[in-house]
Amino acid sequence: MQPHPSTQAAEQLLAHYAEALNVANTALLPTFYTTDGVFMPDGVATLPAGALSGKGESFFVKTRFHISYAVEDVTVGGEYAFVQATARTATTDLATGREVARTSRDFFVLRQESQDWKIYRYLFNSVREQ
Repeated sequence: MQPHPSTQAAEQLLAHYAEALNVANTALLPTFYTTDGVFMPDGVATLPAGALSGKGESFFVKTRFHISYAVEDVTVGGEYAFVQATARTATTDLATGREVARTSRDFFVLRQESQDWKIYRYLFNSVREQ
């Protein structure tokens, strides 16, 4: 049985978002979000989509970063989709060379705009450092 097209589109959005993060394309990051979208990272202040480029630049200047998402569940209801995922990240502090691998639980609320899924809310919490 084939997944619902909306489910596939939501999973594809996350894959493209991860690609942008992995190549540190900070200018592209806000385009994955709705205009009123927000990023709510664990242990850091909530960021509106418009602030992601600047915050991303300051992060990627100091850090090499890689992320991959394993989508566990997608529920679509009208113009919203709810995505539960597990993320694996690897960060390297460029000044010290210290590497840290983490696993987190990630939750996305997507909203459909002009027939495209966009991130409306994204939050995660770190489960463990490896």
